[in-house]
Amino acid sequence: MAHFKFALFVFLNYFGLFGTGLELRNGGYEDLVVSISDTVPATNCKEILRNLEETLTSASKYMFSALHGKAFIRSASIILPSLWPLDSCAPKNVLPVNGDISDVTVHPNDPSRGFLWTQQSAGCEQSGDQIYMSYGALETKNPVLGHSLVKEFAKYRYGVFEEQGYYNDPVYPVCFEDGDNVKITGCSDFQINDNGICDGSNKEYNTTLMVDPRARTSIMFAAEVPSVSMFCDAGNHDPNAPTKHNLLCKRRNTFDVILAHPDFHTESKTESDIMDTSPKITYKKSKMTRFIFIVENTNDMATRESWNFLRSAVRKFTMVDLPGNAELGFILTNDTDAIVVSPLTTLHNQVDRLAIPSAMPYNPGETSQSPCLHCAIRKALEMFAAKTKIAGAATHVLIMIAPGMNNNTQLMDVLNEVKKQKVRIATINYPMVLKQHPLDSLAKETNGASYSVIERKFNVQYSMLSTYFQLTNTLYNIIEMFYTGNKNDLPIEIHRREIRDGRASITGSFVLDKNMGQPSRFMLYIPNSYQPLIKNIKLISPSQHIFSQRLDMLEIKIIQIESNITEPGTWTYTIEPLQGNPQSHFLQVMATAKSRTADVIRARFWTRRNQPGGPLILLTEVKKGDFPIMAAKVEVRVSKLEPNGSILYHDCMELFDTGSGDPDITKGDGIYSRYFSASNTGAGVYTFEVTVSDNGNTAFTWKSSSDSFEDTPCCGSVILNKSHGSETVSFERVPQPITMEITASDIIAASKIPAGRILDLRRSIATPKTIRLSWTSPDMGGQKVKRYEVKYASNIADITEHFETNAKMWEWGKPLALEIGSETTFTVDMSDFLGVPLYFAVKAVAEGSGMSTISNYVRLYAPLPPPPSTVTPVFRHNFPSGSSGINEVFASDEVIPSKNDSSNIGVELILPILAGCLLLVVLLVLYFCFCVRKRNRENHKESNKAKNLENDKMNSLTIVPNTPVNNPQPSQQCYTNQLSENDHTIGVPIANMGYDDEPKKRYSLVHQQEQQLIDELKQQQMAHQQRNDQMNQSNNYGVLSVISNGTIQRGQPTLSPCNSWSASQLLHEHEKRRSPTDIAEEALLIQYQETMNQLEHMSLNGQNVDHVSLSSHQIPEHYNTVHIPPPVPPLPMYSQSPYPSNGIYGVHQPQSYPNQVIYQSMPRNDAPFTPSLQGSLNSVNSGEKKRRNVTMV
Repeated sequence: MAHFKFALFVFLNYFGLFGTGLELRNGGYEDLVVSISDTVPATNCKEILRNLEETLTSASKYMFSALHGKAFIRSASIILPSLWPLDSCAPKNVLPVNGDISDVTVHPNDPSRGFLWTQQSAGCEQSGDQIYMSYGALETKNPVLGHSLVKEFAKYRYGVFEEQGYYNDPVYPVCFEDGDNVKITGCSDFQINDNGICDGSNKEYNTTLMVDPRARTSIMFAAEVPSVSMFCDAGNHDPNAPTKHNLLCKRRNTFDVILAHPDFHTESKTESDIMDTSPKITYKKSKMTRFIFIVENTNDMATRESWNFLRSAVRKFTMVDLPGNAELGFILTNDTDAIVVSPLTTLHNQVDRLAIPSAMPYNPGETSQSPCLHCAIRKALEMFAAKTKIAGAATHVLIMIAPGMNNNTQLMDVLNEVKKQKVRIATINYPMVLKQHPLDSLAKETNGASYSVIERKFNVQYSMLSTYFQLTNTLYNIIEMFYTGNKNDLPIEIHRREIRDGRASITGSFVLDKNMGQPSRFMLYIPNSYQPLIKNIKLISPSQHIFSQRLDMLEIKIIQIESNITEPGTWTYTIEPLQGNPQSHFLQVMATAKSRTADVIRARFWTRRNQPGGPLILLTEVKKGDFPIMAAKVEVRVSKLEPNGSILYHDCMELFDTGSGDPDITKGDGIYSRYFSASNTGAGVYTFEVTVSDNGNTAFTWKSSSDSFEDTPCCGSVILNKSHGSETVSFERVPQPITMEITASDIIAASKIPAGRILDLRRSIATPKTIRLSWTSPDMGGQKVKRYEVKYASNIADITEHFETNAKMWEWGKPLALEIGSETTFTVDMSDFLGVPLYFAVKAVAEGSGMSTISNYVRLYAPLPPPPSTVTPVFRHNFPSGSSGINEVFASDEVIPSKNDSSNIGVELILPILAGCLLLVVLLVLYFCFCVRKRNRENHKESNKAKNLENDKMNSLTIVPNTPVNNPQPSQQCYTNQLSENDHTIGVPIANMGYDDEPKKRYSLVHQQEQQLIDELKQQQMAHQQRNDQMNQSNNYGVLSVISNGTIQRGQPTLSPCNSWSASQLLHEHEKRRSPTDIAEEALLIQYQETMNQLEHMSLNGQNVDHVSLSSHQIPEHYNTVHIPPPVPPLPMYSQSPYPSNGIYGVHQPQSYPNQVIYQSMPRNDAPFTPSLQGSLNSVNSGEKKRRNVTMV
């Protein structure tokens, strides 16, 4: 049975991912590489290059002094942008790039991270990723820019961190309290002046003004100060300062950490041996990349379809993927020799591209002996050297594909020659590791990249298509890594999907960014090249244009759709596979940036360990151009493989950019990380596949801004967005997966090293007596936290250095253990410690392990409440200058809080207030005058009519008060549109209130004469009913009728006189027709109608209301809230017609409630009551009263 053989420790699978080619030789760093991005404009290129040379020269001299003569910069290379014209920009001869790895990148201005900053994704004593410098810092001369470059170089090379604080940073504050002293966060050999920063009176953070002019330390705090020239050492280091370096390097001083670097393990030349520290600067420009395949040609490569997959993958690499400015050669090696099957050839036409893969044999060699790999490497070096003499220097890359290697001293010897010629090796362990060791060490020694593609078995004869798909992607990733031109020239994978059998039609979608377009490819990988089991494929653009024309490339197992993928937006596709597919298909969509300066989204995945034997860390960088992408979803699918490549175990985990400190250093830098532990699954071969998405369209990044900005220090616990804007991004990326072996010794060693330290403990005020602690639930080396220990002490030393012995356990509650990456909070009640400052820290304990670590500390303080007032309050006065009274003012300040200290009310505030008040008074006066004059006119008009009624016998008319006393009103009344034909009441409130007069004076039975009149009027109404209905249909005045049960009806037919006239009106009509005293009664009727005209303007709820307003379409607004029932309304006006001219109107009457008085009116009696008859007996004389006993309602 085949067995896997992997290296014991795998630190990085991408050894050349970041700059690691820098070496210290004889006290000087050689080949420091500065790369200028293509996004930097060539407008001021000469000035930029001149200032860059001066900066490197100043930095070399400053480094030599700071390290006491142990190191300086001996040589440096500057790689020019491909878009810069050489004749107008480069001051010297320009050479081709030959395997240079960038250490410093000059890019566009970054308002969020300043002019100069270092990306650090690893812990203390670990090298950084890259130094970034904004070209704006090089447009003008800056004599201290070289000092700042040395500071960033120390972070990048030696793994130290900043010794300063940051505004509004909860972990690394600008100031801190050590006992009774308030100090600036920093390190110096003299006292640091806060200049009012700590008390908030000054917001300008200027280290030049803060550091004493005699100070010489520290570079990591104030490198821009001219007098500072040394790193912080044991003599001036403050271990209690909450700096990033103290927290991550466990309070060791920076100079000790620097001297512990391997660069200084051996003695170098002393200061007296070196006279000139100026670096030798060389200008270079990318030209081309030369690749040579070295493939093992033995029987070990013949596992099922492994050799056929390799031939097809090399064909795709040559004919489809490799750019035109590249050269390719091919070498086969066996147990005795190495054979050059194809020399280095340019790829200008398809014939040349086809010739190289065609040189591969159809079947591998039959020998099972170990191949002569060192023979193949020597021949490759000879091929590179010969081509360099003819065509000049270029980047040289060896691609070695073999199932591992055996111990060979000759192989190790040839590696020295490889490194001398700056040749980089990319290794692929394929189809599995069958030898003593994998090829990874060859990649590591040459700053290359190592990969493993494990063949997966489908059956005895065939392999899984996923093996071929992974192999082609691995070869393409090698192109992306070592291509020396502009990365935007290469297509980027924007969508990937595995299509399994089971459905007749599969649909999906992908998003094309506005910065991407042609050349693009929509490719479907098929397992059977001879008989593709695909019925139909359709690709639909955002504008609904359909592409379905196939372009078969069956020799490389691909069906491509001819399409023009340039339209931004969501593209959809439909694939109809035939039933019975034995294997999955794989869909892949590629697109290219529209320009060399366009910002496109990229994702990279790598692994590392913060120390030998430490837990494995998984890291993924997600950026759009140079800007990080936040809130992305980064998922890792972990698979444990069996020797035949089948999956034994798989799990899914999410990476986080929380800035928890361990393992994620900084929040918001676009680097997502997490520990991985194999303690639960055991030793074996693991594959890590990463998928990065926009997290449901919630991921976002910064908007690029060309506005000028001030240089701000970077980076605290979080990188803040200072670019004045952000934008959401929609994307999907799948970085190259990593396969490695984790041994039992790896698991044991990792379990002995503490991990998952809480480094983002923060505080916030909950209440005056409680303070809330918050932190990110730690990743305990791949394990979940089991419990927390919260302790406190009265000083910093006890909480940091004597946590186990002197610190006291907080016994008032315990924090809950949540999932990794969750926000954890814990509230501390300081009621028993008011006025006493305490220092808190938290220790986390992992599940299944007693290993634990201590967090950063925070200071908690809850002030005592103010004492009760014992002094007579003294009001504040403005005393003249030089007079006494200051003591009285201070005494009053202790008793009466005053806002005069923080705000002054000036004339500009008082004058507008006075003017507004005066204007308001004038408007009120005018309004009251207008109302008085209007009321006087109305009273004058009615005065004549009122005089005629003074002596009239209207004493029996009762006016119901509109504001009952001590009578609660319902909070709200609701109106309905229901009308009862049997009950119709007009404005008569009903309540259980007594009245002074006797009921027999108020009510009587209806006389037979009145009943006869009512019958006659009903007959007349029926004659005109049909005409009246037609008039109501054409007249939409929306008359309101008041009915019983507290309802209002709109637009009802006009009421007849028998239903609406009062008894007096009915009697008058009867007298007119039957009585001989018609003429005498006519005068009384006229007088009565004049009285009704006067009553039309009676006060209704305190307002003058007439019948016209009551019959409008709209219900008054106050009826919608609390409706106060009105008094009895006046009688309607009539024309000569027997029917009302404008209809019957009224006011809604609410239902009366038991024991609730609504109006002060007449009580009911037990006699029969007719609510439709209402009115007064004032329209007839006293003689007629005796003859006509009419019921009053």
